Amino acid sequence: MDTNKAIVVFAKQGNIVMKRIVDGDLIDILKKVAIEALQKWDPSNSNFDIIRYDYKIEKKLPLKPEEVDIILKLNPIRLEGSVVFTLPIYIISYKNYSTDEGTVDEEVYVVAPYISDEYVGYVEEVAIMTTSPSEESM
Repeated sequence: MDTNKAIVVFAKQGNIVMKRIVDGDLIDILKKVAIEALQKWDPSNSNFDIIRYDYKIEKKLPLKPEEVDIILKLNPIRLEGSVVFTLPIYIISYKNYSTDEGTVDEEVYVVAPYISDEYVGYVEEVAIMTTSPSEESM
């Protein structure tokens, strides 16, 4: 999908460490960030995973003019007074460990299409939730 911009967030242990908006094709940006994460990856201690997470968003109509073209590429469904669409969010995990309950991600990059500043919070939320220590491990 070509949105011409992507949001890239780096999170560590429940905190946003870096956030930037990058011009270019989403897939090209995703691959560059994956290579950056690959350079930091220690195969003796962690898995390396790239997971696509489909985040459902409902937005009240009318849309802002700058949102229309991008949201149309995200398979929107029009409801009465709103539109629902799926924002693809890619989680690149390179520093993680396994527990009995599953995998704990300590550091991740999160990449998604940039629509407008209004949607950056969704991407940050995924990054924070993905790297936040669970209550069981505290």
